[in-house]
Parts: sequence; C-alpha cells; structure tokens
Amino acid sequence: MKVKKIILTIAAVSSMGFAANALNVANADGVPSVVAGQSGLPSMDVVDVASYQGNLSVDDFKAMKAAGIKGVIVKLTESTNYTNPFARTQVNNARAAGMKVSAYHFARYQSADAARNEANYFADVAYNLGFSSSDLMVNDVEDNNMVAHNVSGNSKVFNDQLHSRGFSDTGLYTYTNYNMDRSFMPNNRIWMASYPYEPSSSRLWNTQYGMWQWTSNAHVNGVSGTFDMSIDYSGMASVDSGYRYVPSAGGWRWVENGQLYTGFRMYMGTYYWFENGVRSDNAWHEAWGNWYYTGSDGRAVQGHQKIDGQDLYFGDDGSFALRSSGYIYDRSSQNGGYRWYENGHLFTGFRFYMGTFYWFVDGVRQNAGWRSAWGMKYYTDDTGRALQGVQKIDGTYYNFGNDNSYYERGGYIFDGSSQNGGYRWYNDGKLFTGFRYYMGTYYWFVDGVRQNAGWRHAWGMTYYTDANGRAVQGVQTIDGKTYNFGTDNTYYLR
Repeated sequence: MKVKKIILTIAAVSSMGFAANALNVANADGVPSVVAGQSGLPSMDVVDVASYQGNLSVDDFKAMKAAGIKGVIVKLTESTNYTNPFARTQVNNARAAGMKVSAYHFARYQSADAARNEANYFADVAYNLGFSSSDLMVNDVEDNNMVAHNVSGNSKVFNDQLHSRGFSDTGLYTYTNYNMDRSFMPNNRIWMASYPYEPSSSRLWNTQYGMWQWTSNAHVNGVSGTFDMSIDYSGMASVDSGYRYVPSAGGWRWVENGQLYTGFRMYMGTYYWFENGVRSDNAWHEAWGNWYYTGSDGRAVQGHQKIDGQDLYFGDDGSFALRSSGYIYDRSSQNGGYRWYENGHLFTGFRFYMGTFYWFVDGVRQNAGWRSAWGMKYYTDDTGRALQGVQKIDGTYYNFGNDNSYYERGGYIFDGSSQNGGYRWYNDGKLFTGFRYYMGTYYWFVDGVRQNAGWRHAWGMTYYTDANGRAVQGVQTIDGKTYNFGTDNTYYLR
C-alpha cells in the first residue's frame, strides 16, 4: 500500500508524568528488512499485493503459505478509472495455492457521489474476478487530499454502498494519525498501519483493531520482491471461512476454517444449510435440537408453509424452527418418508392416530413389539397398532382389555384349552400356578387350570378349595374332620 508520512513517537508515561520509554515508528521507506519465518517478530498472517508485485505464480503463493502466511489481500481498483492489471492472475493463483483471498480499493473520493461511484466500480471488478458477497472487501483510506472533504462521512457512504451491492464483510484500512472519524466501522474490521523501527513479538501494537500492518519491507524466501505484512488479530483476512471458490472441489463451496462445512450458516440475512460446502435446497435439517426446512432458494423458511401438501409452521421470530406436531413428510427412509413430530421435535412414545395408538421412536413408527408406558405394558402389531382383547403372541395368550385402554392385564383368558371351558389363568402372559382373587373369592390354579376340591399351600399357610374351586372360610367338615378357616376373608387354616 502507499502508506507515507507515518513518523510517530509513542511514549509510555509513568504516573509521575515522565516518559518511561519511547518507541519510534519508521517512515514506510525506512523500515527494517525482515524475512518471513524470522523469530522474535510479530506474526506475518497476511500479505497484501498490488501491481508492482506483478504476476506472482502459484508456487510463489505456496512458498508464502509454507512460511506461515495464511491470507492475501489483492489491490483491485483505484478511484473509478484504474484496475490492477495483474489482479486476475494474483487472485486466481493465490486461490489455487489454497490461501484466503480478499480485496482492497485505494480511495480518491472527495464527495458522497464520488464515494458511491468508487464503491460501485470496486464491486463490479470484484464480482468480475469471482469474489463472493462473503469475501472481505477493504477500503484503503490514506490519501490526505480527502481529509478536507468530509472523508469520514464519504467513507461511510462507500461502506454502505458496498453493503447495498451485497458485500457483507467490509473493512477499513488507514494509519494511526490519519485524520478521520472511524466510528462507522467496528474496530475488529479496521486494518491499522504503523511501522516500528524495531518490530518485536513481545511488543505488539494496535491490538484493539482487527489487523495491524507492521511492515512494508518483508521478504519471503524463494519469492522475488518485498511485501507488506500484517498480524491478523481477529482473523478477518486469514481465517478462511465463507462462500469460497474451491478449485479442488470444482466450484463454489462454503468453507469454515479452511474446511468444507456441513451445517447452517447465516448468509445474506438468513440461514442456509451446507453439506460438504454445497448449499442444500428443498430439504429438512436438524440443528440445535430443532428441525428446519430450506426452500428451493436454499433459505431457511419461516411462518406458515405448505410443504409436500402439509401446512406447517416455522414461527415468525427469526428462529426458523419447526413448531408443528403430527405425522410430517420429511422424506426420511422409513414409514414412506413420514415421521411423528411433537412441537417440532421427533417424538418417542405413544400417539393416538387413525383410531388407535401407535408407538414411535425418534419419530419412526415401530411395528410388532412390546412397549412400556404409564407404568403399563402394551403390544403393537406388525402394522404398528396397539392391540386390544385376548391376543396370542409368540404362542402365549395375553389380555389387553376391551375398553380402549390397550394395556396387558393378565387374568382368565380363553385359549381354547380342554379344561375350564377353554379358559386358563395367565399372569404376564404365562400360565399361572397359585391363588388369584376372582369373582369375590380366591381360586387356586395349576398351570392356569382351576383346581377344585383340595388342600393348598401359599404364603406359609394352608388353605382348602371346595368342589367349585373356591377357597373356604369358617368352620368346615372335610373328610369327616372339622377345621376352622376364620371369617375375616383370610381363608387360611387356624
């Protein structure tokens, strides 16, 4: 860049008012020569190039990358009548070397209209060179002829115009004693230039800004020429994120920290979903514990939407999450593409549907199998429906009632046996041996078959069931002997 006249003395003043030490800032033509990779220096995260570096090759940029330089900022334009003749080669070769590539414009405007025109000129060239709306676009403000012509207001106009042209990531380059109000630009998007005579990694300047250009006299082994170098505090020009042209992938992809990205990213005012960097259209997506839908333009939808014939609601508060419940066609691989949602979440449990209960696991209908809910046991058949009545399952009889409650309750079940008129007593699906209370008294069963006259032993006591199978009470004569079974409904022999 063309930074000149940056001759400052920065003094650290003690509490007594005396200068504790002083650091001199060199003229851009007199800064010391440094080499990329040299120890004890501020980081060389970003290099900026212009026409005087000429046709830098892919190998040149690879050498820079090997030296630890991550980003390249290419001068594209100046005023409204100059385009860097080497810009296309520099941009394409830096991309081919796998570096993050940004752009800058050298400003000359002295009015709001001129600022707007320069921004448009910059934007036109940038789009023509393949820059996307998420790439960093920097306004280089250092011409002193602009100061007397409302440089601050005009620079804001320039920045706003870039935004209106679709560029969401904009920055401002200037130097520390340039006379302008920079408040329209966040500090993390300001690129500040100042060159110390003795640059040191233990004495960093301008850390309140996004990036600091600390030398204009850097060399890279294996590459001809000298370069401006910057330490990138915020990652604004060295962290490779956003919509990028990725040669190895054969097109434009969303990149996050240099990797093809899968997931949502906010872009152009809404969320888009990317799969390995590719924008995903007309599809469902799960993120942050919610479900979302991206339309044919890739944008996450809001409000009431009709999708695959269904009326669904995604809210109107900028959160984009599905709120709807029910059997929703989300093109899953099961249930013909349908799954059960509850307030936008895949549901596990019973839901009443089409006249009966169905069991879902992560929204997928489950067919034949036992289910536990509300402290009871249930069974769904091979169509997913909860069963009622007496059912034979895996060779065992179960009673699920006939009152639309569907739970398994055991009891006297007709299984077509040759005894007890075809009924036997089941407990948890198994033929039961022991006492069961039934029709106002206790009966004794052996393998589910009611036993009539005979002695029984249970709970450490002795009992007797009569010819009808009922446990007796009171004083009874059995086989010519008298026995007392009590009269308090306990039935055991005293």
